[in-house]
Amino acid sequence: MSRFGLVEYGAPVSIVNELAAAMGRGNADAARYLLDAGGRIARQVGLKKSPIEIAGSTASSSRVAGLLHLGRSCELEIVPKFLGSHAGGSGWREDFFFLAMLSKHGHILNSDRIRAQSGEENDLDLLLARAISDMYWERHHRPIRAYKRTREQDFFLEGEVDPLDLRFPDAAGYPQEVIRFSRANRFNAAIHAASRITQRHVRKPSAIVALSRVQRHLGSQPTVGHGHHMRLTVPGRARGWQALTDLSVDVVNGLGVGFNEGAGRAPGFMVATWQLWQDLLTLGLRLGFGSSSVRSEVPFSLGKRLRANGSEGRLNVRPDVTVSSNGFRFHVDAKYKGRIDRGKICAAEADVYEAMAFSAASGGLPVVLAYPQLASTPADPVGTIRIVERVQVPGSGPILAVTVEVRGISRRGSFSRFINEMRGALVDTLQGA
Repeated sequence: MSRFGLVEYGAPVSIVNELAAAMGRGNADAARYLLDAGGRIARQVGLKKSPIEIAGSTASSSRVAGLLHLGRSCELEIVPKFLGSHAGGSGWREDFFFLAMLSKHGHILNSDRIRAQSGEENDLDLLLARAISDMYWERHHRPIRAYKRTREQDFFLEGEVDPLDLRFPDAAGYPQEVIRFSRANRFNAAIHAASRITQRHVRKPSAIVALSRVQRHLGSQPTVGHGHHMRLTVPGRARGWQALTDLSVDVVNGLGVGFNEGAGRAPGFMVATWQLWQDLLTLGLRLGFGSSSVRSEVPFSLGKRLRANGSEGRLNVRPDVTVSSNGFRFHVDAKYKGRIDRGKICAAEADVYEAMAFSAASGGLPVVLAYPQLASTPADPVGTIRIVERVQVPGSGPILAVTVEVRGISRRGSFSRFINEMRGALVDTLQGA
């Protein structure tokens, strides 16, 4: 397997010729493969424009990171901007695999029943185990049933029988086709398979027992193999099961659990980096401070719009996250790009101006601009916050530009440490401010 690498927002790299040689095709075919891959990525992550650009024999990328298969013999790796040339050996593929799962299913994992608890490991495997178990028992009294055509033999006629078989039955009865409204179907099979896969990765005995109960209650189900399974749309009468079914399909496909580089079942993955960063911080704050204390993109009125036709409107601003907890109230704005990643120890003016608007619209609340910590710096414990710059503007609350350490977040127990460390660091930082 040949792997070709790009860095998000990095300089163009001459890979078209090498890709063509590895694929045994011409340069035009190789460029077309890359462009097709860019189109697939754009559709997958919801971009209007392909994140891969081709110029002659060079290629560049923006707005995404991940690992993509370009056929049986080639892979394209797009390293996130904040890691750049320091990505090697950092385990970023496992981390981004983990984060892709959290970003997609954060609304499922963010519940009070499975919230991070002090002194307890809450890695993704354990969160998945709790989510599958809790969501299953929440709706088990209305199981998913589907019509299924089966061939059976019985002396009691329930289905379609060949007329010839009526005259000469087998020793076991009449062969017949019967339609059953059964719990043994592809939806329950996906849930059953996901619970078995998750069970192999968790270590907490109570979680293992809970998943075993789910499997026993589901009973015998069709076999579901690893691989790229399509999204299953449950029947309308069972639409409450859709979230668990989606989660189960992703677990079976390999997202989030047991990512082993080079394993045949590990699919490629690609994420929109800025959205992933915002989702991670939002979920971490909700799990750390509590869902009721954290609100996303709440509008604050900054002023009025006076239009030429005489009408008036509100001028609103929307910080990514607003936290209100135990006397603390502040905004957090996720910033994936900025001057910090170019080696300048300060926030970009545009980010500061935006933070000033957030603070002014909310009566002077503090604003935290959160950037990912660069891989060029020594690794800190996951969740560590470093203050890069403090900005004080008359009429505005304190503005803090910080970096957040996320390297190693996919390791066992690191997600819980990330939540607790980030929460404690934010409280200490704001007390000092």
